[in-house]
Amino acid sequence: MISFTLKGFIDMLLVGRLGIEALGAVGLASVMAWTLMSFPLGMLRGQRPLVSQYFGAGDRIAAYSYGIHAFYLAVAWGLLSLLLAGPVAVLVIDLTGSKLTADARGFAVAYLETRLVWAGAWLMNVSVAEYLRATSRPRYGMAADLLAHPTNVALSWILIFGLFGMPALGVQGAALGTGLADLLALCLMIWLARPRKATEGEPWAYRWRRMKKVLATGITGGVQFVLESGAFALITAMIGLLGTTALAVHQAAIQLVHLSIMPAIAIADGGATLIGQYIGEKKPDYAERSLHSALRICAIFMACMGVVYFFFGEELVSVFLKKDEVDYEAALALGGKVMLAAALWQLGDSYQVAFRFGLRAAGDHHWVMYTGILCSWVLSVPLAWAVVHIFDGNLAHVWFSWTAEIFLGGAIFWWRWKSGAWRNKRLVEDEPAEAPAEVLAEPIAPLAMVEPRPLANEEERQP
Repeated sequence: MISFTLKGFIDMLLVGRLGIEALGAVGLASVMAWTLMSFPLGMLRGQRPLVSQYFGAGDRIAAYSYGIHAFYLAVAWGLLSLLLAGPVAVLVIDLTGSKLTADARGFAVAYLETRLVWAGAWLMNVSVAEYLRATSRPRYGMAADLLAHPTNVALSWILIFGLFGMPALGVQGAALGTGLADLLALCLMIWLARPRKATEGEPWAYRWRRMKKVLATGITGGVQFVLESGAFALITAMIGLLGTTALAVHQAAIQLVHLSIMPAIAIADGGATLIGQYIGEKKPDYAERSLHSALRICAIFMACMGVVYFFFGEELVSVFLKKDEVDYEAALALGGKVMLAAALWQLGDSYQVAFRFGLRAAGDHHWVMYTGILCSWVLSVPLAWAVVHIFDGNLAHVWFSWTAEIFLGGAIFWWRWKSGAWRNKRLVEDEPAEAPAEVLAEPIAPLAMVEPRPLANEEERQP
């Protein structure tokens, strides 16, 4: 998660050297790209509780088959994105209604189109990584990231500024460098996690019954992701009405907040994997202890990051801004206020992150979907709209308004977990007998990585 954050962080640093217009345009296009990919992303992440619970229940073949079906789904979404990239990019940027200059609009369209062309590599990457994490093998995804991200930095730098005889592609070069790095990460991860020998028939064969279950589990995540991302995109479009400088500062602040949110999500992800496996093993008390462990780490880490944002907000925002810009001082002052708002809601966000992931891993994904959507559309969007259109507020006021949604949402998710309703949401069902377990070989572990082993004994797996 840190490497994922650094990828976006470094891309924005490089694009920021092109000026505030380019930074604001890429900020808007990045949000739109995330929104467009949020539905397939949510569906692919939805395989986690399904795979982890079957893995915990000891049915490795079924767990692997569900992972394969999620990969097929990622391929289909990637092909659709490739075919529709051009017209969708133009339509989406124009529909935002943001007050972009002609140059900034061109930057936004070019960046979004290129990201959509390469979205398939990213989605397939996500599907493989989610399966590996759900089966307690996160090192493979990490190894692929550690090798691919330096390539992303190098390619983006070369393609943005036209180094070593390459044409200077500007913001499009940033998107192309990211796409090529995603493709490299995908190839590395598939190679690292490949089976020792080819398998025949099951679990590679497509089966509608299993795809239907992947869809049924994943669609709640897809709907929640797309509606929550849609709410955030709408808020970003409202911020676009405040001007290009506000958009640029907003994007810089988003990248900085990722430094606290993404590592916290990584911790919650780890807890969610254990929770799913313990639910599969019918050990809900161990699942509960795993969530509390994840929550403690998230809360302490995000509170510390809040202190950093509070005291060093302006300094952090300044690294994204070009000092010879006319609006530099105004952007810097606005950024400091935005980071003060971010500092205030770090602790509340730790509760949202930990309990959301825990509830979804336990199989309570429908409730998580409905609550997440309501928090976004009943609180965040109306509050942002009121700030911009009624109270004539600025970007900092919009960020301060999010505090209410974040703390209230955290309290609601905490209450749901404490109610214990998740204990009755187990996803594992009895299925027809599959191929013998021995056809699914353990993956090869190159690069001196530790060979995955069967579930450890109970003492070693204490949360």
